[in-house]
Amino acid sequence: MWASPLPDSPAAFWPYALDAYARPGVAQACLAAQDAHGADVPLLLWGAWAAGRGHTLTEADLTAAATAAARWRAPVIEPLRQARRALKALAAGAPENEALRQAVKAAELEAERLYMAALEQVADGWPAPAPPCQRTLRDNLARLLPPEAALVTERLHKALS
Repeated sequence: MWASPLPDSPAAFWPYALDAYARPGVAQACLAAQDAHGADVPLLLWGAWAAGRGHTLTEADLTAAATAAARWRAPVIEPLRQARRALKALAAGAPENEALRQAVKAAELEAERLYMAALEQVADGWPAPAPPCQRTLRDNLARLLPPEAALVTERLHKALS
């Protein structure tokens, strides 16, 4: 049986996401899914967190998550990410720009934390946590990634297992 880490409590998505993302191979697989398939990394981690609670994502869950994503991803997180990436090049040639890049990076991380808090609220309607299951993890990731991302889905599944 798969033993998903559930720091603090089953309801603590943010600590779970930080822990999961720090595992070997997870960040690389998430970023590959993001870059190659437009995947939403917080949504992927949310799907893994749901699987760790024994919950298979439903259409209602995906609709609620899409609503949260629409509020945070394009209008807030993506512009901050673009600014951070642009500032990386500027900071390389002028160290005085590094403080601004770090501030934008902190704002991007805080925006992702708030977005993840909105995703966590979707779980308020879920049944009590059940034992985690490999199949649920694979199913949730497959629902959050397009079929052509099967290799990335498998890499992420292995990294999170």
